[in-house]
Amino acid sequence: MLDAIWAKEKLTAASSTQSVEGPPATSMTILSTAITSGAAELRRRSTRAPEYERENRALVRLARAQTGPRDVLLQTIVDAALELCCAGSAGISLVEELDGNRYFRWLAVAGEVAGLRGHITAWKDCPCGVALELRESLLFVDPLKTFEALRGGPAHIPEGLVVPIETDGAQLGAIWVMSHSDDCRFQSEDVRLLSSLSAVAGSALMVMNARDEKANDSRQRDEFIAMLGHELLGPMGPIDNAVAAAKGYCAGNDDALTLLDIAQRQISRLHTLMDDLLDAVRLQHGKLRLAIKTVSLKEIAADAVVSVQHGLVQRRQQLTVIGLDNDITLHGDYVRLSQVIANLLSNSIRYTPEGGHIWLTAACEADEKTVRISVEDDGKGIAPEDLPSVSKLFVQCRQGPQGFSGGLGVGLAVVKRIVELHHGTFEVASQGTGKGTTVTVRLPRWHDSEKSHDGDRQIDARANTTPRRVLLVDDCQDALKSLSMVLELEGHSVETANSGTGALRRLASSKPDIVIVDIGLSDMDGFDIAGAIRRDESCKGVCLIALSGYADEGYTKRAIAAGFNDYLIKPLSISQLRATLAGCDSVRAPSTVD
Repeated sequence: MLDAIWAKEKLTAASSTQSVEGPPATSMTILSTAITSGAAELRRRSTRAPEYERENRALVRLARAQTGPRDVLLQTIVDAALELCCAGSAGISLVEELDGNRYFRWLAVAGEVAGLRGHITAWKDCPCGVALELRESLLFVDPLKTFEALRGGPAHIPEGLVVPIETDGAQLGAIWVMSHSDDCRFQSEDVRLLSSLSAVAGSALMVMNARDEKANDSRQRDEFIAMLGHELLGPMGPIDNAVAAAKGYCAGNDDALTLLDIAQRQISRLHTLMDDLLDAVRLQHGKLRLAIKTVSLKEIAADAVVSVQHGLVQRRQQLTVIGLDNDITLHGDYVRLSQVIANLLSNSIRYTPEGGHIWLTAACEADEKTVRISVEDDGKGIAPEDLPSVSKLFVQCRQGPQGFSGGLGVGLAVVKRIVELHHGTFEVASQGTGKGTTVTVRLPRWHDSEKSHDGDRQIDARANTTPRRVLLVDDCQDALKSLSMVLELEGHSVETANSGTGALRRLASSKPDIVIVDIGLSDMDGFDIAGAIRRDESCKGVCLIALSGYADEGYTKRAIAAGFNDYLIKPLSISQLRATLAGCDSVRAPSTVD
């Protein structure tokens, strides 16, 4: 412990170099005397024998608390200090900077002053500041005489013991205990115990700071990816619609149709990549959700095969489908299960040389309760050391001297999670490099004896829809023009509005059957437009469809709550549009388009 002269010199130096935070010059003598008398008092007092067993139990609790939230760890440390030192109150005060000055915030408190959690004290007015300036454990006898900021509290304070928390030269704060009765006096053993807790607290806080910084970086990255997805998917919609409309106008021109087919396939590939990236973000945050219906595995597989047909033709590969002559019924998300099979087929196409063979097999297990779906190929296979990691996010396997073979490394991770959300299992097997790969998915079957819901019927995306009167609302002129042309080519009568106020004016003069509204309008919130339409008795029965680049489940729920019948994600495919419009036929009786 410091002697009086050394303490006074060091405090004077601190005051001269940091006058804003250091103790006032008029209090130097009082503070120096308090430090000296506290040190002398500790030396005079006898101390109890170390209680290592109790200390070890407390440290074990702290080690376990380090895996949890920061506030739980801090409170566990403070509770240990209160118990081990038999104190009236205990707390941790950490350094914060506000308006260029340093303060101490009482982030965790226990005992009689527990109600002061969150309390802020200026550096120059706090015993913790002195302990950190001197880098010493300090006992303050009757601290209310020395520190005016402590006066007026809820309890009498005969003395307080403060131990700084410092790690790798960083001054983080201090841990302290107070007595509230004259028979509670601190000893050298209390200094040792608090120093032990301080060391644990300092290390744990540094680890947590790094963990929080990493989590914040991850959150910012995910927010950026979500925004990037929204910004990229927005322009893709008008491009896709323009290509689809152009194909309608180029009927009979084979060269033009060939070029437009190429453009459409590449847009589809971009869409798939963006969906995979956004699904990866949802996967990390537990936001992958399913729309469970009674679905046909035969139809799901057929859609998946159609989506990869061009790749098969381009690489001259043979696909053999086994076991789907007779249909198998599942309870699942039609779109997500189609995504599973399409992703597995795409992987086999990518990793199988030209002229290779791929098998898609479906069969019921012996127990008749499980469906086994497997995709097997005679392609490049997977090295044994790579098998454990192939279904992890952002992991790709090297394929020979050429390195990685493309993709984002998220597909199998998303597939695995979709299967697990269906209460199924996912397995990847390979005999090694050059010996092909087999991916097996097992899903629970749906039985005829199970209750079925009419509302769970899967709408055929290829069904013909009745021509309808459609109001299309979007503030992007390219999106408005291209989608309106697609709708007109489908036989619908289309009116457009490029603002929310314009849409409401249109509704006053015409009564459409279907209103498709972009959520992110510049003048009005799409949700507000839905509310206005639902409050208008003359618009009763109108089918409302929300269109957005945001795929977050929260937006979907908010759209349904606002009165939308459906929520569609950009870019909108023609098949998806047809399926949604077919679903609108059940909302109200069709009206005739002249």
